[in-house]
Amino acid sequence: MAVHVTSLLLILSTVYFVWPLNSLFLWHPFLMMLGLCGFALQGIIIYNNDSSLALHFPGRRKYKFHWVLHVLGLVTMFAGFGVIFKVKIDNNKSHMTTWHSRLGCLFLLGVFSQVIFGFLRTTPFIRSVFKPYSSRLLHACLGAIFFTLGCLTSGLGLCSDWFRQKALVDSIDDHGVRLLVFYVLLFFFCLSASVTLKQVYDKYLVTNTSEVLSKKNKNDKKK
Repeated sequence: MAVHVTSLLLILSTVYFVWPLNSLFLWHPFLMMLGLCGFALQGIIIYNNDSSLALHFPGRRKYKFHWVLHVLGLVTMFAGFGVIFKVKIDNNKSHMTTWHSRLGCLFLLGVFSQVIFGFLRTTPFIRSVFKPYSSRLLHACLGAIFFTLGCLTSGLGLCSDWFRQKALVDSIDDHGVRLLVFYVLLFFFCLSASVTLKQVYDKYLVTNTSEVLSKKNKNDKKK
């Protein structure tokens, strides 16, 4: 449940800093946070045995919620990308000049490729290339990695001039409180990323390692 609270707090804090959304630029952090923590994160942890809100749903229903949430997240985040792209063009600013923007583009490309691979994973061609378990493992691992990249990119956004020198300063008077808020938000991103990474590790890597060791022990006993 902690990850749901974290997700909600990240979205609400973003709304607090950008409200009343009176400039086009302010839609960028709002849309990106909504897509990342509102849709993409929920789409991942729907398969989490500890945090899923759909724990007792049948597999097909979980799968449907999974891809719907990720498509919504992809559309929302691409809208956020479109906003900042237009803002930079309107203000005659250069693109890809910061690590935030470079990693952000890499993150979006990764999410897009994951959504496409998720839809194609059950097609005859993909099945001929990957075994079902291998494609699930690849999809899950890359999904967790790209989500972590999204959290890293968002963390770099907290270090931007807009957030550190304007959003925080305009919203919070006390310098100590501003620092506290900054580190709490950074912690929330780290927590969200760690939950998704642990989910994939527990579901695929630990299970796979246990099966390998079990087979090895059986073979040793036969010898």
